[in-house]
Amino acid sequence: MANVQTLLRDLRSGAVPSTAPVATVAVPLRVIDAELPVHDVEPLFLDPALVRIGVVDRAEPHRIGLITRSRFTAGMAGRLGYGRAVLTRRPARAVADWEPLVVDPTSSVVEAALLAMARPAESRFEDVVVRADLWSATGTAELVHALAAALAEQGMRDRTTGLVNRHTLEHTLDSWAQEIRGSRRRLAATLVDVRAFGLLNAVHGLRHGDRVLTTMAEALAGAYPSGCVIGRLGDDELLVAAVLPAVPDERARDIAEELRQIALRALDPVPHGFGDGEWPQVRAVATVSLQAWADVPLLLQELHRSMRREKAEAAAVVSPRRV
Repeated sequence: MANVQTLLRDLRSGAVPSTAPVATVAVPLRVIDAELPVHDVEPLFLDPALVRIGVVDRAEPHRIGLITRSRFTAGMAGRLGYGRAVLTRRPARAVADWEPLVVDPTSSVVEAALLAMARPAESRFEDVVVRADLWSATGTAELVHALAAALAEQGMRDRTTGLVNRHTLEHTLDSWAQEIRGSRRRLAATLVDVRAFGLLNAVHGLRHGDRVLTTMAEALAGAYPSGCVIGRLGDDELLVAAVLPAVPDERARDIAEELRQIALRALDPVPHGFGDGEWPQVRAVATVSLQAWADVPLLLQELHRSMRREKAEAAAVVSPRRV
């Protein structure tokens, strides 16, 4: 397993995916003066919602000390039970941790978690402070929870487009297929194929191709209702799927065609920032399942067969065979 420094290096270089900024999981930190007597600090912790207090020395305003509830309780108890008697008239600085882990607000959750886990065992699970005009902090447990959620989200998403990936698409469709059993509902799906995507990458570069896919993903996400799932099925393939209500066969086919047309309309205009020849055309085919029954592999296979036929027909028009 890679060590923490190697992981941090790869993270900061962009070699591995990042996550949301740590500031998104931190909460404002109540700050007191370092000279405040400990007996005035104790009533603050009567508030059960207060789990930590920041301590600032006027002589060093850019340095932060930290008093957690557990640290304060342990200090007031003392080894022999005389902590309160010894500390009650001393300043808050005496019970503060003046070497907490402090990170910038732009640091990612994964970076903060790695730094936290790199601390010595005795302080590994101490709180993390976020440096800003207004200090904030988060517990390591919350940090690890946010990290786990972020990694789970990344596992569901295509890194280039931000859409759900093929695994998540197929899982969602399988779940929907189970849900429509015993009802009169159906699954409808539209497959979008980017024309000459390989040529686009060859002429303009892979980053341009990624930019095209990302822009298309945003356009589709804005064009379809929230009940639809939109994902990246393959290299140059995007898929839109939805559960249709109980409607007759002809109406179901009409709705599937409407969903196909939405994709074509959304991706037809050349977006701002793309020059001549930089925005490709797309093809789109649609299909709809039977009432109350859908086989996802067959549904996807039917879409790919329809796409193959459309490509073959287009090629025949461009280059008709000689007779």
